[in-house]
Amino acid sequence: MESRYHAGPSPTRTGRFPCYPRRKPVVLASISKLDRWNRVLLAILAAYLALWPLEPLSRAVYGLRVALQTLLYVLAAALLARLAFRGLRALTRRFLWRVRHRMAVAYFFVGVAPLSLALILGGFAVALSVGPLAAYLVTAQLEKRSAELYATVDSLSWELRAAPAADRPAIGRRFLTDARARYSGILARMRTPEGVLAVPASFAEEPLPESLPSYRGLVLWDGRLYLTAYARDSDGSPSLLALAPMTDDYLAGLLPDLGVVEFRDARSNSPAAGSRVIEMARAAAPANAPPPPAMARLPPPAHPFDWTIRWPAQTQVLDWQTGAIEPRNVLALRTRPSAVFRHVMSKQSPEVNAIAVNLGRALAILFGIALLISTVVAVSLTRTVTGAIHDLYVGTRHVDRGDFSYRAPVHGYTQLTELARSFNTMTASIQRLVEDSKERERLEAELQIAHEVQAQLFPRSTPRLDTLEALGVCKPAQSVSGDFYDYVRLGDHRLALSFGDVSGKGISAALVMAAVHSTVRTQLALLGSGGEDLREAVARVVAEANRQLCAGTAPEKFATLFFGIYDEPTRALHYCNAGHLPPMLARSGGVERLDVNGMVVGAFPNACYEGSSVEIRSGDLLCAFTDGITEPENAYGEEFGEDQLGRLILREADRPIQEIMRLVLEEVDAWTSHGSSSLQDDRTLLLARGL
Repeated sequence: MESRYHAGPSPTRTGRFPCYPRRKPVVLASISKLDRWNRVLLAILAAYLALWPLEPLSRAVYGLRVALQTLLYVLAAALLARLAFRGLRALTRRFLWRVRHRMAVAYFFVGVAPLSLALILGGFAVALSVGPLAAYLVTAQLEKRSAELYATVDSLSWELRAAPAADRPAIGRRFLTDARARYSGILARMRTPEGVLAVPASFAEEPLPESLPSYRGLVLWDGRLYLTAYARDSDGSPSLLALAPMTDDYLAGLLPDLGVVEFRDARSNSPAAGSRVIEMARAAAPANAPPPPAMARLPPPAHPFDWTIRWPAQTQVLDWQTGAIEPRNVLALRTRPSAVFRHVMSKQSPEVNAIAVNLGRALAILFGIALLISTVVAVSLTRTVTGAIHDLYVGTRHVDRGDFSYRAPVHGYTQLTELARSFNTMTASIQRLVEDSKERERLEAELQIAHEVQAQLFPRSTPRLDTLEALGVCKPAQSVSGDFYDYVRLGDHRLALSFGDVSGKGISAALVMAAVHSTVRTQLALLGSGGEDLREAVARVVAEANRQLCAGTAPEKFATLFFGIYDEPTRALHYCNAGHLPPMLARSGGVERLDVNGMVVGAFPNACYEGSSVEIRSGDLLCAFTDGITEPENAYGEEFGEDQLGRLILREADRPIQEIMRLVLEEVDAWTSHGSSSLQDDRTLLLARGL
């Protein structure tokens, strides 16, 4: 027994062993599947690792490894970016495959994104409007405080001018005492002809700027800020100087409901000067002074979007050492939009506040209603569009599976509903066509069966007597034919010939043809083989066929019938022609026409038929044909005609009967070959030659 296992490949007929392709190692096979960039990255990584042991030996190796490391980082970042891009693209394609997601993204970029940008721009607009407004309110309050201080100093200056010289020190001391009570930590100085009065006394020795005019505002002295009022006359009259320190308590009392105010030095016009924090003036409060006000705090937010706004403001500041007045951003405040609006609206009348509040609420309600309506409309439109497209997609899946009964729901009147209607119409048409195709296939199968059954009715073999040979052929225009021919031997010396054409085409004509064929065959079985009168016999067969056909078929169904019996001893053909085209008999250089002995069968039940006889000599050619042979038209509308058929069989009468049959059919086909491959009518031909 031959072994099922082999130690190796066996040699071929040439004596050589077969060559099999070598398989790559697993590592090399995996590397070959990588793309170009991954291979480059892998090669650089391998070179980087290979140079690692050589790094202590040479600085050049170290520099090369640094370059390779940098290149690795760059390529790795590029590959990661590429992978991220591919992943994002795949995710985007998968997410945006559904029309619903695409419309959601479109609505986001059309509605949500612009609205978000509008809200952001609105927030910036609020900040850009609230910040300067709050800065203006604070600077206005400082201006008001400095104006009040200057008005006090100026009024005192006028009082000192009008008072006698002896009363001026008492007036000055009284003013200084009242100022210390009103302004915590105030520095005041008054020059009179009798001397300088100051609070505190050490302030009398401080130098003043040269040629300082009357001034009110902020003063920077010794790194601290003061609210200052200074009055001086050009004629040397008494001058007054008052400096109220900018303490935390003082700032908290400016606008306590607005937010937190602080002072910082920010010389934006002089970048070299830098930025430094200005210290608040520190002064000990007197023992009998009232408690300081509460520290200013940032108001609580009125709503989630009531964010903190930080804003600087510029104001004029006098530098005490240089006497220069410069604009500085020394004012820094933290506030909220709601606090600014409350402060502004608090200055209005209650009626205006009520109108503003109601108008704001109405606008907010209208905006909410509009947003809700737009959202509902957008969702409704999206559901309508995506629902219609989903229904169409489901329909295409049904069609893909061969189910044409699905109908997409149709609601409303839009382009999508028209598309759904068109889809339903299309699927209904396809379903109808499929059903028609199935029905047609079924009918074609039945017609094929009918064709096979009808083929069994035609003679299977060609009979031949000593003095006569016959041959017939039928080419139906459809699967089945209404034409028929038949020949049956009656004993050793007789041959029955039947030939006919049923009105109409198709199955109905084939059924009538089968009935006529069966009737004739039945009557032939009843005929004897004796010496009865064959002329009367053929007439009797035709009459019986007429009677049965009239009794068993519709009135509009009739047939032409040529029936004859050839008697070999007498060489006579006894026939009865019931309305059929007269057969042709070609003999002696001419063509004769046989008789017509009566009406068609199946039309009139009481029709009478007679028989005729003709002698079939040696060499005579009998040709029986249907209108499918003589009536076909050419491209000019001309029929083939009986005359042309007669000339053809007369010219070819000496040929074998099979050759004559072929030539006749070819001539008819050539006559009608003008673009149509289908037959206009059934073509049936029967030839009989005398021997």
